[in-house]
Amino acid sequence: MNIRKAAAIFSITIPIISAILIINFFTGVMSIPWQGMPVFFPLLLPPIGIILAFVSIKTNKRCAVYGIVLNAIMFLFPFFWFIGGALFFGV
Repeated sequence: MNIRKAAAIFSITIPIISAILIINFFTGVMSIPWQGMPVFFPLLLPPIGIILAFVSIKTNKRCAVYGIVLNAIMFLFPFFWFIGGALFFGV
């Protein structure tokens, strides 16, 4: 497997894993010891995914674009969560 193809695959799996952690945070299906960390993970992981997508853009453009878009959405999620919490709950 080419390194750029692997980078494209990882750039898509990073936001999927972050989304699964956030859904688990909302639903509480599994108990995890770090309570609020799934909301903060999208601040750390998507920049890595965006870099991996830019590395693989020449090899697999379609997967790279999906990776960039999904990582950008996941990167913005915590900001929407904090702003929404402040607007709706006043905390």
